[in-house]
Amino acid sequence: MPLNPWLAVAGAVLCVGWSAIFIRWAGEAHPFTIAFWRLAIAFAFWLPFWFRARRIDARPLSVRQSRARLAAGLFLGIHFILWITAFSWTTVASAVFLMLTQPILSALGAHLFLGERLNRWNGVAIGLTVLGSGIICWGDLTLGPEYLFGDLLALTGAAASTAYLLMARIARPARPGQQALALGRYLAPVYLSAGIACGLAMLLAGASPGPFQPVTMLSLLALGLIPTVIGHSLFNYALGHLPSFSVNISLVGEPLISSLLAWWLLAEAPTPSLLLGGLVLISAIGFVLRWPPHNPLAVLPVD
Repeated sequence: MPLNPWLAVAGAVLCVGWSAIFIRWAGEAHPFTIAFWRLAIAFAFWLPFWFRARRIDARPLSVRQSRARLAAGLFLGIHFILWITAFSWTTVASAVFLMLTQPILSALGAHLFLGERLNRWNGVAIGLTVLGSGIICWGDLTLGPEYLFGDLLALTGAAASTAYLLMARIARPARPGQQALALGRYLAPVYLSAGIACGLAMLLAGASPGPFQPVTMLSLLALGLIPTVIGHSLFNYALGHLPSFSVNISLVGEPLISSLLAWWLLAEAPTPSLLLGGLVLISAIGFVLRWPPHNPLAVLPVD
């Protein structure tokens, strides 16, 4: 019996919402180590699908696609390094709400680098994104400069995830008359190159790859399986059965779930500035999803 796509969306949002909590629970490990193991576990899962996809679809990739796939992996690794490091400096709620800038940055990046047209409502969304991010960062600055540094890491991580999506558009096109690259043939190499990048960063930083206390090891395993493998797989399943708008609008649920879980499990109560800035960011998401640019990028979460 096929899975109800709306249940898939709900399950995906719930899975991805736990990502920040698992990162905090794995705090014994260095952020680069957390990023490495998250990607290594995801790669191990997708490796058999890579082999299967290569047998079914043996089309050679163009040089442009191969380079874009490699670049996508590098940007994904940079995203995880920056975003996971942000949790060492700022609150869970700030880090996850600032990732809501990704869809707006994606629209802007597609306009600048892929020539996609923006409409006036996209301009409103960009303005609201700047306003909402500024409110959150200003509020965190009153808590201490280290919180602002964490916010900047989260914003830079969102920019890296935008670059990842831009490269994914090139590496895995899905235009009329052009068959998309199989997901297994795309994701496994991307996770591999991202994992290698994070592994090198881990070694250069002198961070330990483990072993750690049982709670840390279990958190790393859960981080690799629940948000990355299960959550993202459910999102991709839902995209095959529902309009992309319906799936993409669900991304606002991730910071809400993460913030509530952090309040409950980590005693991190959201500040008034975060609540206000978060509402502004959610309204910006509404504008860019309600009136998307021509041929918009996918804005599924990668965190």
